[in-house]
Amino acid sequence: MANNETRLIRTVCPAHCGIDACGILAHVKGDRVVKVEPADFPNPKYRRICLRGLSSLEITYHPDRLKYPMKRVGKRGEGKFERISWDEALDTIADKFIDIASQYGWPAIGWTLGGPGAGTTKFGAYLRLASLTQSTRVSAWGYGDSGLPCGSRVLFGTHIPYGLLFGSLFTDPPPPDILVVWGSNPAEAQPLNVMRPIMDAKEKGTLLVVIDPRFTVTASKSDVYLGVKPGTDTALALAMMNVIFQKSLQNDAYILRHTNGPYLVRIDTGKFLRGKDIGAQEENEYVVWDSVSNSPRTRNAAESVPGLSGAYTVEGVECKTALQLLKELTEEYPPERASEITGVSADIISKLAERVGKAKTVTFVTNMGFTRTYHGDISFRAMGTLAAVTGNVTATFKGGHLPAVLNWKPFLHANPDKPSYARLGILQLYDAVISGKPFPVKAVWFSFINFLNQCANSGKIKNEMFPNLDFIVAADLFMTPTARFADILLPAASYLEFSDFIPFPYPYVQLQQKAIEPLYEARSDVDIAAGLAERLGYGEYFQGGEDAFIDIILDSKDSSIEGITREKLKQGPMALNSLPEMEQEFDIPFSTPSGKIELYSENLYEDGQALPVYLEPLEAPVSTAKKKYPLAFIQGHSRFRTHSMFADIDALLEMNPEPVVEINPQDAANRNIGDDDLVTVYNERARTTLKARVTEGVRPGVININQGWWIDQFKEGSVNHLTHDVINPVQEKIYEPNMHMNDVAVEVIRYKEG
Repeated sequence: MANNETRLIRTVCPAHCGIDACGILAHVKGDRVVKVEPADFPNPKYRRICLRGLSSLEITYHPDRLKYPMKRVGKRGEGKFERISWDEALDTIADKFIDIASQYGWPAIGWTLGGPGAGTTKFGAYLRLASLTQSTRVSAWGYGDSGLPCGSRVLFGTHIPYGLLFGSLFTDPPPPDILVVWGSNPAEAQPLNVMRPIMDAKEKGTLLVVIDPRFTVTASKSDVYLGVKPGTDTALALAMMNVIFQKSLQNDAYILRHTNGPYLVRIDTGKFLRGKDIGAQEENEYVVWDSVSNSPRTRNAAESVPGLSGAYTVEGVECKTALQLLKELTEEYPPERASEITGVSADIISKLAERVGKAKTVTFVTNMGFTRTYHGDISFRAMGTLAAVTGNVTATFKGGHLPAVLNWKPFLHANPDKPSYARLGILQLYDAVISGKPFPVKAVWFSFINFLNQCANSGKIKNEMFPNLDFIVAADLFMTPTARFADILLPAASYLEFSDFIPFPYPYVQLQQKAIEPLYEARSDVDIAAGLAERLGYGEYFQGGEDAFIDIILDSKDSSIEGITREKLKQGPMALNSLPEMEQEFDIPFSTPSGKIELYSENLYEDGQALPVYLEPLEAPVSTAKKKYPLAFIQGHSRFRTHSMFADIDALLEMNPEPVVEINPQDAANRNIGDDDLVTVYNERARTTLKARVTEGVRPGVININQGWWIDQFKEGSVNHLTHDVINPVQEKIYEPNMHMNDVAVEVIRYKEG
C-alpha cells in the first residue's frame, strides 16, 4: 500500500468512565491518524461518538505530551526534570523498590490505578506485577478485587443488601413504567450508553424521574424532578417506603421469596434467630414464623408459609421479622418529616411513592456521586431496599445478558502457590503513608490517575502524604499536577497506540486495536510493567505483551464469551452469547450471608445500621443551625472532561474555558455576588478562588464546582482542596472507606486581593 493511502482500523475509545466505550474507526495515513469517526456495530444504535471522543485525537498529538522518561532534578512539585533512558528509569525503579522492600517488606510498594478507561490489559499488567511481588494494590475507582469496575465500589452501597450485583441498561427489555435517575447525571457523565437508553425508554412512554441537588441536563429531560438536599437521600427513600407500606403497595410475594424480610430477629441481641434456638436439626438455618402451624420453623421447612410481619415470642425470646423492623423504621419518616429534612415537598414525596408502588416495573439508575457522602453507602442501601420491597430488583433482563465473566484469576493470583497482593482503599493509603498504619507504604506508583487533583483533601496529600513517601513513580500522558511530584516520570501510550480488550458496551465486547506505533518514546502500560517485571525476576509472566493478556482474559471458559477470540474481534465487535430467557419466577443467587436480599443486616447491628437508617451528613449543612459554613458543596461531572482527562484540550477549552462555581440567586444576593464575579469558596481546610455563575440550576444552600479542572486552572486552590478525608469506620468494616466529595460545608465571599 502506498504511504499516502488511508488505512481504516477499527478500535475503541475507552477514555470515558465505565461503560461508555464507543467503537472508533481510525483513519491512518502513513504513520499518522488523521481522523476518527464512530464505527459500525451489528446493531446500528451503538454507532455513536461524543464530544470527548471526537477530541481524543488531540490527546495523541498534543504538543505537551510526555515524550520520554525523566527523573526529577528539582524539589518535588517544582516540575524540574531531565531526560533519561528507559533502561535508566526502569533500573532506578527496580533498585529503589527492592531497597524499600528489604527495609519494610513488599507491601510498602503501593500500586495506585485509577481511570478513566474501560480497558483491561493495562489493569491486568499492574495487578499481575502487584500479585507476583505481593505488594499493595490501592483501590481507586478502577477495578476491584472482583475485576468489576467499582468506584470505591460504586457497588459498595449494594454490598450489604445484594452482595455483588451488576445491572445493565444496555440490553433490549421492554421499557419500565418508571425510570428513576437518582444522584447521577448521565446526560453529561455517560451520554451514550446510559442516557441514550433512558431517552429511548422515555420516547416509549416511560416516566422519567430525576432526584438531584442540581437541575442537571438529565433533570431537564425529566417528567418529575426532586431537588433534594445533599446527603438526605436516605430520608427520602424511607419516606417513600412509609407511604408504600401505609398503602400496602409493597410486593409481598417478592419480599417473601427474594429477601430476608420474613426471617425472625431477636430483639435482645439484634441477631437472627437460628435453628439451634428452636432445637431444629439445621442449627445455623434462619427461622421464620409459620403462619399455618403458628410456630417457629426453619426457613426451608416443607409446607411452611412464613409470616412477613409481626412480633412473636419464641422460647421466651421476643422476636420480630426483619420486614416488621423495617416498617417500624419507616414509620418515623412520614413525608412531612422527610420534607423538612430533604427540602422536597411532602406532596411530591407521597405522589412519587404511590406511583413507584403501583408501577409494574421501575428501574433505578445511579452512580458514584450518589455514594460520595459520609453516609452514602446507607443512601445506596435505602434506595436498594426501596427497589426490593417493590419487587424491582432482577439479576438480568428477560432475554438479556449478564456481564462476561472476565478471567481475572491469572492477574489477581499470578502465582497460585503464593498469597496475592495486599489491598488498601485510597483513604487508608493516606494513613499508611503518613503514620504507617495499618502498615507502612513508602513508595507509590501512579498510573492513569491524577491523584493529587482528583482525590480528597489535596492539601493533605501535598503537605503530609507526598513528603512522607521515599519514592513516587508516575506513568502518564501529560505533566499533570500529580506527575509534577514524581521522582521518575514515564511516558504512557494513548489508546490509539496499544491494544486492549474492552468488555463494553453490553451486550458487545470489542478489541481496541493499535492504530499506530507509540509516538516519541511512549510505551503501553503492559510494556512498562513488563520492563519492570524483567528486572524484578518475573519477566516470564509478561511474555507476549498485550495480545497474550487479551488471550488470557478471553480464555475464561465462561459461556457468555465462548467462541470469542482476539482474531475474530479484529473484524469487529462480537455479541455476548445469549442466556436463556428468564421470567421473575426464579431464585436470584445473591452473594449475601442469607443468599437473599438483606433488608436487615445483623452484622451491622452493633454499629446501629442493621437497617438503612437516616444519619445526617458529616459536614453538608441540612439545617440552618450550622452557620459557620452554611453552604453544601458538591462537585458534578462535565461533558467536557472525564475526571481530569481532556482538561488541557484546546477544542474543549474554547467551549468551556475555566472553572466556575454555580450558586443559587438567593445565596448570591445575600452575598452581593453577581455573574462572573471573582469569588472565594472556603472552609477551615482551604480557599478556592474562581468566577461565579448565578443559576437556578442549584437549589438554595448548595453550590457546585464541576470536578476535573487541574489545580493550576484556578486562581488559588482547587475543587479537592476543599474536601476532607475523614474515614467512615462502618464502610471500612464492610469493604473500604469511600471518599466524601459531596459532603462538604463551605462559605462563599467576593474575592479580595491579599
